[in-house]
Amino acid sequence: MKIAVIGANGVVGRACMAELQKQGCAPIPLCKSDAIPTDIERIVLAAPLDSLPFDGPVVDCSRVLKATVLALPAVQEATTKQVRTPNCMASLIAQALHLLHQECIIHSIVATCMQSASGAGRRGVEALEQNSSEELFHGQLQHNILPHENATQEEQSIANDLQELFGCVATATSFRVPVHTGHLASLRVTTKHNIPPSILQESSHIDPLSLQGTRDVSIGRIRIQKNTADLVVCGDQLVCGTAIPAVQLILGL
Repeated sequence: MKIAVIGANGVVGRACMAELQKQGCAPIPLCKSDAIPTDIERIVLAAPLDSLPFDGPVVDCSRVLKATVLALPAVQEATTKQVRTPNCMASLIAQALHLLHQECIIHSIVATCMQSASGAGRRGVEALEQNSSEELFHGQLQHNILPHENATQEEQSIANDLQELFGCVATATSFRVPVHTGHLASLRVTTKHNIPPSILQESSHIDPLSLQGTRDVSIGRIRIQKNTADLVVCGDQLVCGTAIPAVQLILGL
């Protein structure tokens, strides 16, 4: 199967390339300006493009490509051959909560999100490493926490994706933290039915550094009262939040 990754040199693209290789594929790296080879059968889009001259299966990790449908393995099946993954923070939250939703039906989610520099791509990582974050993040990120540089858009994206995945009311407040990789969210979740204590499994590590490169979302600080759960969700947004779902989708289309 000939699979191309457009935007293969970015942080998302590199994660998708690595995951495809782990699954036994030999992905073809492309830049946004490259012509698509005629023998390409499927595309993972890891860089934003408004349009793509390709009729075959596409998974859009940038969520910019028009006429795509939201999908997330184990949570919402693909209903078309051109799909988009959720916002990476929403993806981690949804993966952590999908069993709870199946059992108790989520009514609302309130999320306070701490998002790493790599969420802004390679420029974000470089800005943090070089302590030159003012232009991109609108302030000094080192030794600091900043409101997300695109807060309104980011928060709406998280809320919209969670609403679509769970049919619930969702709100989000997003910040940038001086961390290379990994997103963390503090959640208050209310459900239609009371929550069994065993439905949410506590993890031993809920910090971004411990979870960098890992394949699972961790849940911790769980506090349950009847139909309300307060908890923390953390994971590698590049690997677990984006690349793994994208590769599962593209191989299944």
